[in-house]
Amino acid sequence: MASRSAREVAYETIRSRIITMDLKPGDELNDRELAQELGISRTPMREALILLNNAHMVAIKPQSGTHVAPIDLHLMELEQFSRYTLEKEILTRMCGRLTPEQEAGYRQLIEAYRVLEASPEEPDREMRLLELDNAFHRRAFELCGMEHHFDHMLASLQHVERIRKFSLQTNENKAVCAAHTRILDAMVQNDTQELSRALESHLSRYKQTDFERAAEPARFFVHAAVESRY
Repeated sequence: MASRSAREVAYETIRSRIITMDLKPGDELNDRELAQELGISRTPMREALILLNNAHMVAIKPQSGTHVAPIDLHLMELEQFSRYTLEKEILTRMCGRLTPEQEAGYRQLIEAYRVLEASPEEPDREMRLLELDNAFHRRAFELCGMEHHFDHMLASLQHVERIRKFSLQTNENKAVCAAHTRILDAMVQNDTQELSRALESHLSRYKQTDFERAAEPARFFVHAAVESRY
């Protein structure tokens, strides 16, 4: 496998820091300092920032510099719909087809999430919760031999991923185990209608109105992509 280019390293590093809220909306991004931090030249860093600007994660404005863009709630809902459409198709293929061993593997993931959620002192807890959540949703793609589709989808979810990290600090993420159990039970029982309802409820739990009431600064959110770029 070819090694990653400096631009790819810069893109993935800054994107990860934005998603994990290490870099918050409104934070200034200095390409010289960031390039020095990663040990690369300014050119690949500038190219990475342009790509992030195209993804609405960074705002580049000639008069005011480069900053982390707000979380776009309109784009978040578009991403949610795209994910729901694809994931529903994959889960439906597995309805009524799970072996006892596969079901047990799902339930182990749910239990691991439950244990970690109840252990706030655990190191890297928030990132591990996200990883367990991803592992649950990725499993059906793996069983269908389409795990690369999940990875591609996840990499394209810019604003949903930022909201997911933010939601770990709110009540919006307290029902993940129950939601995962509901989805799994529908698969085991071969109930496609309940599966559709359970998945839609789970993936659309992040609503614009919920984050309008959040305690974070108003600059963290915007309601349309055009507002965050001009």
